[in-house]
Amino acid sequence: MDIQKYFEKINSESQQIFAYTIATYAEDLGKAHHLSTCIFEFSEYLFDKKEIELLNTVSTQIESSTLNLTLGLYRQAFSSLRLAFEMALGAVYFSINKLEHFEWLKGTTDIKWAKLIDKDNGVLSTRFSNAFFPELSPFIADYNSKASNVYRLLSEYVHGNNETWSKSGIQIKLNDDLINHFFSKLVEITEIILFALSCRYLKSIPQRERDGLEFLSSQLNHVEPIRVLLGGPKE
Repeated sequence: MDIQKYFEKINSESQQIFAYTIATYAEDLGKAHHLSTCIFEFSEYLFDKKEIELLNTVSTQIESSTLNLTLGLYRQAFSSLRLAFEMALGAVYFSINKLEHFEWLKGTTDIKWAKLIDKDNGVLSTRFSNAFFPELSPFIADYNSKASNVYRLLSEYVHGNNETWSKSGIQIKLNDDLINHFFSKLVEITEIILFALSCRYLKSIPQRERDGLEFLSSQLNHVEPIRVLLGGPKE
């Protein structure tokens, strides 16, 4: 087959999936876009330029993962979603580990998931919450467990675990189950990201400026300390 015709055929198949996905999953795509903008908007309340840039990259990466999804590139969508998740928690970790942050910026060290999720010293540890938002400590273990589980699942698509090939296949082909699975994982990781950001930064944001964080009230309304801090009712 002529190489141009070969790629035109692939593009045609991908565009058919794109047209179907944006028509069928418009509401889910809108929610995904909203959640990515929540992270971007949260970054506007920070002061460190490098931390802001990293969170902006996270927001862009989530949008990129969603675009891959609409084109039928499901493995790439899950891989991009994992990268966004890792970078988001990395941004929180770097906010209190500046030496490692600058080493990472220079390319001399990597973001290490084990450090991010460490139960004693990570960004979802009781030590961390006690330092920045003690009232969230009772929620930490649950969010740490959620983060570990969803990261492990997303990693299966990065590492090419055998069962992921049976799900995503080796051809560009519409898969509604994977689309729904992707959206559920996107919701999970953005909730964890917003929780971690709230734990690290929310109390340092002046009370008069918290009115602009309405999206937190809707996304984390079930977390009472955050709801109350933002002016909501106690249970």
